[in-house]
Formats: sequence, structure tokens, C-alpha cells
Amino acid sequence: MLRPFLSCLKCTTLDGRRCITSKLADAARHPNNHPKRRWLSSSSSSLGMNDTDATVDDDKKYSFLHILPWQFLRSSDSANFDEITCQRNDVLYDHNTGKPEIVHVNSNKDKKSISSAENRVTIDKYTVHDDGGKCNILWSDGLWSEHDDIGRLEQHYLSWKKSRPEDRIIWKNLIDNDVRQSSDLSFSFDTLIADDGSGMSKAIKTLYQYGILLITKTPVDDNGAGIAALGSALSGGSVKDKPSASILVNYKNGGTDHVLPDSTDGPLRTLFGSVWATSSSSQPDGTSVADSAYGSEGLPLHTDLTYIQDPPGLQIFTMVQPAPVGGESVFCDAFAVAEKLKSINPNAFDILSNTIRTYHSKDNVTGWYLKASGPVIEVRDGRIVGIRHNDLDRLPDLPPNELTEEKEIDEFYDNLKTAHAAWDALIAQDTFRLVMKLNPGDTMVVANQRCFHGRFSFRSTNEAPRSVMGCYVSQDELSSRYRMEGYDC
Repeated sequence: MLRPFLSCLKCTTLDGRRCITSKLADAARHPNNHPKRRWLSSSSSSLGMNDTDATVDDDKKYSFLHILPWQFLRSSDSANFDEITCQRNDVLYDHNTGKPEIVHVNSNKDKKSISSAENRVTIDKYTVHDDGGKCNILWSDGLWSEHDDIGRLEQHYLSWKKSRPEDRIIWKNLIDNDVRQSSDLSFSFDTLIADDGSGMSKAIKTLYQYGILLITKTPVDDNGAGIAALGSALSGGSVKDKPSASILVNYKNGGTDHVLPDSTDGPLRTLFGSVWATSSSSQPDGTSVADSAYGSEGLPLHTDLTYIQDPPGLQIFTMVQPAPVGGESVFCDAFAVAEKLKSINPNAFDILSNTIRTYHSKDNVTGWYLKASGPVIEVRDGRIVGIRHNDLDRLPDLPPNELTEEKEIDEFYDNLKTAHAAWDALIAQDTFRLVMKLNPGDTMVVANQRCFHGRFSFRSTNEAPRSVMGCYVSQDELSSRYRMEGYDC
């Protein structure tokens, strides 16, 4: 919703939706009343230097405002969004029936009335508030718009132009001690669930930057309640203050629940339950054990649940009891592998990021049959954003339907085989593989759509079994937490 700039408004309703008071209009009319507001004109050569402390560098800093489409900026006016629900309030529809307002275009001539070229406007000048990131734009048609966060506008611009800075830390050549001695990659269970929320904030930052996190001293004698609390701490809304709605708060109050009737956070429920264990004797009745993780052989590096449409965002592993022999855990930054592949073999990278592959999980005992598809490397706006890779769950590939000639089909299989071999060759390199011997109470939190995990084979006995418990957190919930901490995703 756009507002007149120079009219003194006193509870005037625009389109019947929002009132602008004379105080707000006066403030916009007299920028000198606000020393922390800087006015900049659309041309750096015509800045009102007598009126403000704006400089040419200021205008360069916010030059992206002149590049973003005016249609986007006008639609992004904060008045177009409800202050409570944050939903759009500029959608025109009948509030009784819900029917959208119909725009009638009867001929090519009529299209001029809604033509962007016909209605194009430009920025006359704009203000930037030093104390809050707000921005006001005066348009060439005399209307003005207000934007709550100019930093968010810049993020939109950088993503749109595929030039956003890389704020993730791509890692390799890590060893066990590097992780344990790092104040960024390792801290204790009590720190994460601290009442002031600082531990959760730090964990979210680490997971966004590195994709892995070691949590020590996790309780292992509470039947998974502490693990569920970890899942709660890293999932759902960022505000956690109700025992009935948060497993984390419930846990702090002495609760032992894995799932609450009114919970809005906590572990993602899958075919393996909420909190799972790799020992079939510890798995709740009715949950699946149809997975090679329940054996004792080594596991190749992979991401979990490739067979659901949106795999989990976090995989949480807690070592309850390590195997007497072997069983080391292996982790890998798959983004580092993908970036390396892109640099040394761009053709293989293109094939793995554009070929849709299918994965499945079938358990005849519990009746689950899951199947989903996607590329091994997901790229959005020129940026690697996700990995889906588990050769054990991958179904045989079929060529695209439009390939009908035998030569084309043969070429499809040859190219895919070559690309996948190049991918595997990198995964096999020790430089990308972080091997850790987890101790009782050690928990590894892994960003499942970014980092691989696997393990060495092990030997155990009935008296000394290898026991791991864990849970998942959905990608949507993880991304929500990232955004609330200010990370663009």
C-alpha cells in the first residue's frame, strides 16, 4: 500500500485498510526532525547536503534500491502486510465469499491500463534510519513507501542477482581433536538448554556455518528424554516458554516426554518413531528397523531419509555405549565435496545437479513404503543449497522420457556413471572425512541436507552392545530457526 507523501493525514484510511496519522506524515515531511534519518536523492550528484549528513558513499551503499524492480519495492511496502499475522493485506478479494477481484482485460488496447511500462515510477529520494534499518522511499508520482528492514531488501537483491556473499564455512581436514577443542564446534548439553537462550543461538550459528555440532555430557540414562529436549531446543519456534507447548521447557521442569499433545516443537516423527535407537531391542513396538544402521557393518557416507520428499534438516546422534571394537563415526561436509567437484569437473557437477534420482524405503513388517526423488546436488540461484545422497536406498535410474534413441540412452547412462564415479572418488578422500570415536554422552548434530555421516564396522557382544539413540528435526523448522537468527536461507 502506498501513501501520499506531502498531505497532512489525520486518521485517513487508504483503501479502507490502514490509517496514517498526521504525526507520521509530518515526520516524513520534515526529515530534519529526525537526526538519525539520512535523506538521499535518486542521483548522487543532487544530494541535499544542506539538509542532511548524507554522502555520496551513502548513495553507493544503497544503490541496489535503484536496481530492484519498482514493482517489487512497491509491493514490499510494510503497509501491505498485517502487523500481527505478517500476511499480505493488499490482496483484493470479496471478504464474504473469498472470491478474488477480477481484472477485466478485453483487448490488447485495454492492457495499457495495467501495463508496467505505462505506470512505471522511479525513486525520487529515500531515507535510511540508522537506528533500525528502516527505509522510506519517495516515488516520482508523489507516493511513498515504508520498508521495515533495508538489510532484508539487500538480501533479496543479492539472491536475485546471484551475488550473495558466502556466509557458510566449508570445511575439510578436520580431526577429532579439532572438533573437541573448538569453542565453535563443541559445547556441553547444559549450555545448549540454558535458560537465557544463548546456547541455542550459538548452536544455530554453528549449524548454519559448519553443518555439524558436538554436544558433550548428554544424559544417556533417561530413556531419551534429554535427546528429545535437544530436538526441542533446535526445532519449532524460537520462543520457548510454555511447558505444555515445548518439550524443552517440559524437560527443564522434570518431564520425561518425547511428544506432548500440544507441543509445537520437538523431534520429527518418522517411520523410526520420535526418539529412536539402533538396537532393535530398544526400538518401540511398531516402528521400523528395516535399515542397515541396525547391523554391524560399516556404512558409506550418506544423508538420511532420502526417500521422503523433504528429508530432515537435522540428524541427532547420541552415543549411549560405544562398541568394544570399531564403530567410529565418520562425517563429511558434502558442500565442500560438491564445490570441489564443481571446480574440477563442472560437467559431472551439472549432471548430478540436474539429473533426478529416486530413493525408496520398504518395510514389509511395519507396512512402510516410502519413495521420493531429487538431484544429488540441489542448486538454487547459483548456490548449492542441499544434498540428497544414499546409494543404498537409490533405485536404478531411468533416462528422461524424451530420450528415445538407443545412442541417447547409452550416452545418458555413460555420463551419469562417469559423474557419479567422480563424486565417489572425492567422497573417498580422507581429506573430506572426519573420523570421530564418540564417547558415552557425546552427541553429534548433523545438518542432514548438507553433511554426510557414516561409520566403521564394529564388533560387540550382548553384554556390551553398541548403542546409539537419536532423533530428527525437520528442515522447515531448522530453516525457520536460521531466519530468526538473521541468516538468509
